[in-house]
Amino acid sequence: MEEFKTIYCDFDGTITKKDVVNTFFEKYADPKWLESEELWIDGKITSQENAIAQVGLLSNVTPKELDEFLNSIELDDYFKEFLNFIKERNINFVILSDGFDLFINEILERNGINNISVFANHLVYEDNNFRIEFPYHNSKCDIGAGMCKCLQIKEDKFCYIGDGTSDLCVAQKADILFATKSLEKHCQEKGIKYYSFKSFKDVIKVLSNNLIKK
Repeated sequence: MEEFKTIYCDFDGTITKKDVVNTFFEKYADPKWLESEELWIDGKITSQENAIAQVGLLSNVTPKELDEFLNSIELDDYFKEFLNFIKERNINFVILSDGFDLFINEILERNGINNISVFANHLVYEDNNFRIEFPYHNSKCDIGAGMCKCLQIKEDKFCYIGDGTSDLCVAQKADILFATKSLEKHCQEKGIKYYSFKSFKDVIKVLSNNLIKK
């Protein structure tokens, strides 16, 4: 039986059904955002440099467009059930995202979810344009993220849930790891122990059966 007090979790593509940031760029950014994305994927620029470049390619997004976009984002069908499950067991939940706090906080609120700690890059929206700030940047971050996830981990023993590139470093340090999509592939290649999941229903099942008790 594992003992831990906090579950840390990615947001884009993990809690949400699709990557919120990439979907937003596809819809509203100059197509050159894809060139920057390729440079980041190839390791030629950092995640922070990529975010700065891509946000700079956004312009004249109206409040109506932003509102409609945020309303279109769907959460994992079992995420709320998962939150209730861990709340009953007095487990803390923290979102660690290399995405944008503006999107995360708005999407959670629109789904009736409050009082969750969120650490993410700070996106400012003014006069139909955006700028990005990095309140949780760490110049020594191993993967050059805008928001260093490892720096926010406060416990010696913790659980992590993630799906992608921004999770690679913190995933190696988690005592209990749930992985899907590209993070799962990375774990398989590197021999990192993890639990596979497709939705939070799978996470609930594993935790209930193997790791924690009420």
